[in-house]
Amino acid sequence: MSYLKRAGDLLIETVIGIILVTGYVADLFITLPKGITPNWEYIAFGVNTLVVFGFSISWYRDAWKCSSFWVAILVLLLGHTAVYLSLLHYTEGLPLMFYVVLNPVELTVFTPFLRKIRQKSARI
Repeated sequence: MSYLKRAGDLLIETVIGIILVTGYVADLFITLPKGITPNWEYIAFGVNTLVVFGFSISWYRDAWKCSSFWVAILVLLLGHTAVYLSLLHYTEGLPLMFYVVLNPVELTVFTPFLRKIRQKSARI
């Protein structure tokens, strides 16, 4: 039964992600003046952030009631954003393969912190 629930959750998360990304890209094409192209580096960064933090938040659903979980997510998000915006500022864009390689690395780095918070929230 838990496999069916997880498969349903994964399907819902995937559909929500597809809708958000499609809506965002469609909005860019509708609202941009003619002749201006979207800044794909920042779009890739936004999608990357949604993927990394979407998974992180959904994996630790049982810790949502703990305020320290949300503080940790905020700190991780600020660090993630600072590092990536610095990289984007000092480079001419990052190849998409960079994100594909670093997403699992980021999730692996975030997991011990979030797992520790989940354990503390379970004791409360």
